[in-house]
Amino acid sequence: MNELSTHHLLVVDDDDQVRRLLVTVLQREGFEVASAVDAQQALEMLDQDPFDLMLLDLHMPGPADGEDLLYLLRDRGDSVPIIVVSGWVDDEVVIDSPDCVQAVVKKPINIQELVNIVRDNLPAD
Repeated sequence: MNELSTHHLLVVDDDDQVRRLLVTVLQREGFEVASAVDAQQALEMLDQDPFDLMLLDLHMPGPADGEDLLYLLRDRGDSVPIIVVSGWVDDEVVIDSPDCVQAVVKKPINIQELVNIVRDNLPAD
């Protein structure tokens, strides 16, 4: 296990297995990790706690999906950096993403690549 980090991450994915995997992997890397099952829950959590980074699935059920959340956060001026983690990513989404999107990771996920991308996109301690 790595040295404990003070970085607080939010994982947003409706797929229980993917969400649990991401949380487990990131916790083993020493991060504090919270998770949300949809955009609404993520928004409520972001209103309550500051996060250093969010990992976000784009396509989720409900009145708002991950893509809607991206633009809502941009429009209200939130500055949390986001890594999109999705199996439904096309080039248009990547090109048209708001500035808050730091990276895009396509599913199926290469865990070591994801951990490296997370580390590369966190603010320095």
